[in-house]
Amino acid sequence: MGELLAQALDWGCYVVEPSGAVQGLIYRPFMAWVNAQFGFDCRLVERTPIHESSRQVRPGQVLIASVSPEIRDPATPEPCRGGHLVLVHAVHGGVVRFHNPSGYTHNSESATLPMRVFQRFHADRGILITRPS
Repeated sequence: MGELLAQALDWGCYVVEPSGAVQGLIYRPFMAWVNAQFGFDCRLVERTPIHESSRQVRPGQVLIASVSPEIRDPATPEPCRGGHLVLVHAVHGGVVRFHNPSGYTHNSESATLPMRVFQRFHADRGILITRPS
């Protein structure tokens, strides 16, 4: 993990401020790094609601989606949008299935939400990643 973090920092995927705080993932350098290092094809998704961007999620593809960290509690009445990343790995029948690395134990590995609920937390941006053939 330390080696991956060092590479990501070298590529400018994260910026560490003098205070030691880390800015969130910077998409374009991240896309360049995972393409060069691992051969993944990446496409930036901006200003696109989840019902549109999720159409691209097929076998061999995932979507890193920017959502509110409040997505862990779908009952949150007026969530902010963005500031946290989840990995959308399947969409079927109006349900979004995703991995939330900071979710609660019972819902982090493979959480599901109806698309309309997921959209409340979604910032309409992310990165579509396709594995190499």
